[in-house]
Amino acid sequence: MKVLSLIFVVVSLLAASDAHPGGLDANGGHYNRKTDKYHYHRKPVKQTSKAPVEEKAYWISSTGKTHNKSCRYYRACKGHASDTPSGVNCKICGGANH
Repeated sequence: MKVLSLIFVVVSLLAASDAHPGGLDANGGHYNRKTDKYHYHRKPVKQTSKAPVEEKAYWISSTGKTHNKSCRYYRACKGHASDTPSGVNCKICGGANH
């Protein structure tokens, strides 16, 4: 009986170590490197109201990515509004290539 219990515990630990939340962003998703597509593992968090930012054509995130107004990251991450794009275009919305 002890051996059976020990085997059950070991198998349970091995199965649990295989599953991981691994690198999810604030929206509960991440990019799949093999398919180069973004997908969710949990529902995105609802945005809380923030101080109004004047409407600009682009949002430049603190990591240097350019997001256009149609992107879910426009004003949803740290950064600043801009009328001119700069940095790398967002892979989701296309940034300046929208």
